[in-house]
Amino acid sequence: MSYLILARKYRPYTFEDVVAQEHITKTLANSIAHDRLGSGYLFCGPRGTGKTTTARILAKAINCEKGPSPIPCGECSSCREITAGSSLDVLEIDAASNTGVDDIRSLRENVRYMPTKGLKRVYIIDEVHRLSGAAFDALLKTLEEPPPHVMFIFATTEPGKVPETILSRTQRYDFKRVSIDDLANHLKKLCDSEKIEADPEALKLLARKADGSVRDSLSLLDQIAAFAGNKISAQDVIEGLGLVDRKFLFDFVDTVAAKDAGKILGMIKSLLESGTDIRDFVGELMEHLRILMIISAAPEAGDLLSLTSTEMDQYQKQAHDFAVGDIVRLMKMCDLLSRDLRSGLNERLLLEMTAVKMTQLESTVVLSELLQKINGQTSNMADDLFGTVKKKSSPQPVENQSRDKLTLTRSSEAAPPPSPPPSFTSRAVNFPIVREGWDSFLVLLKRRSPMLSAQLAMAKVQDVRDNQISLMFGAAGEMAKQLVEKKENLATITETLRDHFHAAISLQIDLNMDDHEKPPGTAKAEQEEKIDVKNLVDRSDRIKSIIERFDGEVIGVKKVE
Repeated sequence: MSYLILARKYRPYTFEDVVAQEHITKTLANSIAHDRLGSGYLFCGPRGTGKTTTARILAKAINCEKGPSPIPCGECSSCREITAGSSLDVLEIDAASNTGVDDIRSLRENVRYMPTKGLKRVYIIDEVHRLSGAAFDALLKTLEEPPPHVMFIFATTEPGKVPETILSRTQRYDFKRVSIDDLANHLKKLCDSEKIEADPEALKLLARKADGSVRDSLSLLDQIAAFAGNKISAQDVIEGLGLVDRKFLFDFVDTVAAKDAGKILGMIKSLLESGTDIRDFVGELMEHLRILMIISAAPEAGDLLSLTSTEMDQYQKQAHDFAVGDIVRLMKMCDLLSRDLRSGLNERLLLEMTAVKMTQLESTVVLSELLQKINGQTSNMADDLFGTVKKKSSPQPVENQSRDKLTLTRSSEAAPPPSPPPSFTSRAVNFPIVREGWDSFLVLLKRRSPMLSAQLAMAKVQDVRDNQISLMFGAAGEMAKQLVEKKENLATITETLRDHFHAAISLQIDLNMDDHEKPPGTAKAEQEEKIDVKNLVDRSDRIKSIIERFDGEVIGVKKVE
């Protein structure tokens, strides 16, 4: 007894059976009902979304003995022959095997013959973009003025390769990728019919792996049913298809955030020993980073993601460790890795190189803030230099120097050992204490959270009163301010402040109002003033050296008055 695969057993036979392509099936059904059929159709879209299936349904609806009808009966001889692929009135041609001009000339000669049973003679040409240029030219005249009993239906996954002369002579319909939810629901119906018990998470994994293709999802379900039997769990799907466990992805990204190169190399070793395909892992990692990017950039856009509440909580927690710019840079590194994997080089080496580079990635900083910080450091160095020269220009007499040295030595010898710092509950801090210890505080914070340390490095300590530190971000640091003010991040910062300064310290955070509240019309004037960024970078050796040193890129220019 031969087994009929699910992709063929559950192939749609009516427009209503086609999954998630209502914008096309409704239009075609109405065209049949109102006798507005065209002579040429072009069905475009990804693989497995129903292009050829819809073409067959359209041919059956036209040639049904009880029609033409939007709903073919499926019982008459014409419907049965079209379904079986033996109808003389519906000819399916594979353009990949019949690419030459001679094949099209033969087709052009055959269009003169009338249909044997149905209303029209339908030519379905699959992968039409594979035809040669001469073959397309030979088809033009027939396609523009076909006999009234002939209809052409072209299907392609690459409409960009179809000549404009063909596109202008056909009605184009674009099939979309089927969403994960629609695919999972469709698989659920099929599992119920096949008496297969499948977890909702397992069906979502299959739908995600199918990448919008109904046919691929059914083939995967066939494969997993053979592996796990009539009871399928999410772990069965992961093991049977060699997928990457979502927990592994979370751990991998956490290791990137912790900048632990040694641990991440060990994770890659275990990944390869499990037999997981590196390209599949990179694709899953890219999707994981995409979800983090969406949550970080648009926290309220949960409807863009097909996640449960538990999954959403996990992603939101991990998104706190990264700025949006950092996630985008990690995604660019994954994209570059995907291209390199196609080069034929050592895949393990490429993955390890990229993973280590990810752990060494510094947090995104704004170039204007970096330049201001460098300018401030340069000024301090100049002040120290000129102060030293001034002291050296007026030396003390030798006797005074000897007396001062003697006094200093004796005082040092007599001085008692320094007492331990007072308890943080009773100690008061002021502006000089915070200013002197701020850099060392950032070093301590970097050990706990490199991301938060990089964000606070963009802020400036304005004042300290009653153990409350006033921080000021520039207008360009608005995103950094929002990240720092998150409850979890603020708790980490205040705890580190307490440990470093041995005092109970709170934070007051604000934007630079001079930059933030500009008079009306200023923003418009700045937009109208165009700055040639490329020429600006090319002319400045200083900016070039900063970009090379930090492996950065210029994303905008801010005019500083």
